Amino acid sequence: MIQQDSLARLTLDTLPFNIAVLDREGTILFTNRAWREFAGIGGQPGEMVGTNYFDSMDVSTDEDAARALAGLEAVIEGEQDVFTLEYPCHSEAEKHWFLMRAAALPEHETGSVVVAHIDITQRKLAELRAREKRRELEHLMSRIDGLVHAVTEAVLQANSREETERAVCERLAEVDAYTGAWVGRVDLRTETLVPAAVGDGVALPENATADLDGSDPAVRAVRTGDLQVADAPDGDGLAAVHRCALSSGGALAAFPLVYGDTEYGVLVVYAEDPNVFDERELAVLRVLAQFASTAINAIEGRRILATDRVIEMEVSMAADELFFGDVARRLDCTLSYEGTLYEDDGSVVMLFVAETAEPERVVAAAESADRVGNASHVSDGESGSVFEFVVDSPPVVSALAERGAETDAITASPTGVRVTLELPASADPRTVVEHLAERYPSTELVARREHERPEQTKRDLVADIEESLTARQELAIRKAYLGGFFDWPRDVSGEELAESMDISPSTYHQHLRTAERKVLAAVFEE
Repeated sequence: MIQQDSLARLTLDTLPFNIAVLDREGTILFTNRAWREFAGIGGQPGEMVGTNYFDSMDVSTDEDAARALAGLEAVIEGEQDVFTLEYPCHSEAEKHWFLMRAAALPEHETGSVVVAHIDITQRKLAELRAREKRRELEHLMSRIDGLVHAVTEAVLQANSREETERAVCERLAEVDAYTGAWVGRVDLRTETLVPAAVGDGVALPENATADLDGSDPAVRAVRTGDLQVADAPDGDGLAAVHRCALSSGGALAAFPLVYGDTEYGVLVVYAEDPNVFDERELAVLRVLAQFASTAINAIEGRRILATDRVIEMEVSMAADELFFGDVARRLDCTLSYEGTLYEDDGSVVMLFVAETAEPERVVAAAESADRVGNASHVSDGESGSVFEFVVDSPPVVSALAERGAETDAITASPTGVRVTLELPASADPRTVVEHLAERYPSTELVARREHERPEQTKRDLVADIEESLTARQELAIRKAYLGGFFDWPRDVSGEELAESMDISPSTYHQHLRTAERKVLAAVFEE
């Protein structure tokens, strides 16, 4: 019997749930390891035994505590077998939710009720995100009519940018109020706006284009990023591309196709009656243009993951144009990029490894940069010192992602910054370089080569692992790996890593264990 009791206690200690056994008066008779770690008392089994759990519940000001106490008493009195309650347990650093489950113990057992608290934070966060997305969708759909439903359905079925552009034009052409529509893209080689997709009802002149230095409304929409409306034949500076569509009068509206800082062209819509483009109609079409831009951005971003053949490029930039380059220049050191993590609270963390003997100077130099909200030294390892920089948007990385490019490596040295990236073979490298040059004028193409992407199975496995990890779990395991936690002897302790994430050691190890389990599951179950 003693062996069975010991085995039961050891089993409970292995569970990730906080578990305690109470008597009828609420006195704690037993707690498992997870309960003690959450309470911050580590591995002292008997430290909480004898304290009254009910006394710790502030029922006068906390409604959840009052409900929990009432439920526990109902279980103890035999009024119900099981009681459950979901409740928040937030701190200043992060939000948490738990599920409390209380069940009666048999009469022959020591104690009256067993209480378990289960961390359901990830589920609640997912529910909140889903609820927020649902609210956004409902708000969007409340402002639009059958036109948007038709376009949305067509765009969602599209598998390429070309199909998306064509679907938008075709659905708009079916609307009686419009005489046609087309999507134009910028051709930087000829400095012109070129039709890429045309809906029924519009017969554009052969090889029709519009010069980017002209005053055509569609060109102005691309150049300014603002909606443009013009009547014909009075439209100011109308290009010949509109001649057939507006030969008998009417009007046009040009909507820039933009996602974030990335421009994908322009949507041009024609109407026979100039009065069609009133405030309500323009609002609907603006939503359509934004939806199409979002769909195009998502498709462009997926191309790099789906293609087997890629273009690898290396570009250089001046050190003073990027905060990490400026740090390397000022401190005469080298920083190597190790990835970007997007936290649940919306913050963005960039990880770097630096070869330096003075990590505090790196932190001070980074914190003085405009784009860095916070900088911290995580640990020291054989490969160098690990740093994390909190930014609003990761420089270069976000700009490349907008163009469907994948950042492979960034190295910042005193002489400048080198970035290695990959593009789908179908992409135009020139437009990517020019896009970077708009933000970082010193950008130059150093090298370019096209090759088959190797180890696709490995890349798929890595993608699956990254998708399964939460932001905190990925940050925990990345810091552990980069900081030398898995080396022997260890270069950094779990307590130091927990402090760098501003969480308790028990919470850090919980994140790390969960991440390790997911990684191993992906490897061994593949």
